[in-house]
Amino acid sequence: MMRALFGSPIDRNRVRSLLLVLCAGLFFGSACAESSHDSERLITLAESFEVDAKLSQQQQLPIVVFISQHGCEFCELLREKVLFPMMRSGQMQEKAIFRELSLDQDFFALDFDGERISGMKFAERYGSVLTPTILFLGEGGRELARKRVGINNIEYYSFYLGQSLEEATSELVNSD
Repeated sequence: MMRALFGSPIDRNRVRSLLLVLCAGLFFGSACAESSHDSERLITLAESFEVDAKLSQQQQLPIVVFISQHGCEFCELLREKVLFPMMRSGQMQEKAIFRELSLDQDFFALDFDGERISGMKFAERYGSVLTPTILFLGEGGRELARKRVGINNIEYYSFYLGQSLEEATSELVNSD
């Protein structure tokens, strides 16, 4: 038997059991939280910009890249107040290929040339390391409209996002 800080005996089996229960709770709790977050995922995570570029050409739709990072309160605000409502209404699926790209250290995607790239390196190419940022891209990663950095006014964000989306679509269609 071991002695606790204050001199009372501690049973090792009891400590092991307690630690096992705590670890299981943390593991399953985080897994449940993650799965509920995934079930709420309305924006597809960026996986392959090479594939998205082909889809963009076929459907004549710009690629809209939402750059975010874990713990970004403004990213969450933008998701909840603007992006998710637009996705739920079906507005975005008909107007753009919408992807989310994370600046978090463990996030990677395939670039327009098929090479693996970190979210941070991808964002740095566009001078977009502040979150949230929204890029409007076309073939080969060409910017089709001015990027939206941060949130000036959440009430008007949908309007400005719509303007940028129209500009990007027009640029995409007229460049062919």
